[in-house]
Amino acid sequence: MILRLCLLSVSILLASCTTYHVDFAKAEKALPVPPDKPTGPWKGRWVSQANGHHGVLWCVISPAEKDTYDFRYRAGWAKFQFGDYTHTCPVKTNDDGSRELESAMKLPGDWGTYTIKGTITPTEFDATYKSDTGDHGTMKLRRP
Repeated sequence: MILRLCLLSVSILLASCTTYHVDFAKAEKALPVPPDKPTGPWKGRWVSQANGHHGVLWCVISPAEKDTYDFRYRAGWAKFQFGDYTHTCPVKTNDDGSRELESAMKLPGDWGTYTIKGTITPTEFDATYKSDTGDHGTMKLRRP
């Protein structure tokens, strides 16, 4: 019984990983060169300033409602990849065309609520994050 539950869990995990990477690859192919909007795929790293942990980070940004975008994240730590979280948040457009975001998202389970604050241009996505569980750090993403 335990083996079946483990196999089911691994199957679900792999399916979500595959779905995310398929969607990311589609977004990569559709990305104009040079990029002219914040939408589309991003790759980078996150670094915790609380404990030094770090890892890879992927994001696909899609328009939602007016001045609102969906940020679909997948992160990694060591050899693990985890999450497929969509964070919908308002984005303010500045006079220079850059966009600012500041919003909070409650992660599933006991991972806490994260607040993100950052700036996005068509080629750079830099942000800080802070968790109500004490973690805080930076995210730096660029176009693939």
